[in-house]
Amino acid sequence: MYLSPFLKIFQKRLKKSKGKIPTDILSFVDNGLLISQEKSFELSSVYLTCSYNVISNVFREVGLTLEHSKTEVFHFTQSHKYNLSLDLTSVGGPLLTPKPIWRYLGFFFDRKLSFHHHCHYYTTKSLSTVKAMKLLGNSSKGLSPLHKCLLYHTCVLLIVLYSFQL
Repeated sequence: MYLSPFLKIFQKRLKKSKGKIPTDILSFVDNGLLISQEKSFELSSVYLTCSYNVISNVFREVGLTLEHSKTEVFHFTQSHKYNLSLDLTSVGGPLLTPKPIWRYLGFFFDRKLSFHHHCHYYTTKSLSTVKAMKLLGNSSKGLSPLHKCLLYHTCVLLIVLYSFQL
């Protein structure tokens, strides 16, 4: 709520710019995400650089600073050019290289939106939970089948079904 007036100023400045930069921003607790939805990386990088310059100026004007170490970039593409970097050094930011996997709200995205990494992550997590269930019980007797079923329904199915919803 503290940052909402600054984000509103940011949106107004983008609309007043010459080309009306089509960039959106998502704000979390202490993180922000600049989003540009263009087909070409070159056009998207120009929009993101301009947007980063605008948001850093807005924050600087009110006495706040952006943490460049928390700045991330991710570009969805069907091409095989994965090493394209976004140079923000001209506006006081870092040189950003796209990440191969992006985690957002518990979901893992890759550049082609294939979700292989997401399914692999949650499958591994549920299998390790099943294997860890063997450790439960005491040294003379393990868990009864009823308790194993209850653990499976309360622990493993929640992990598997959450990843299945995607």
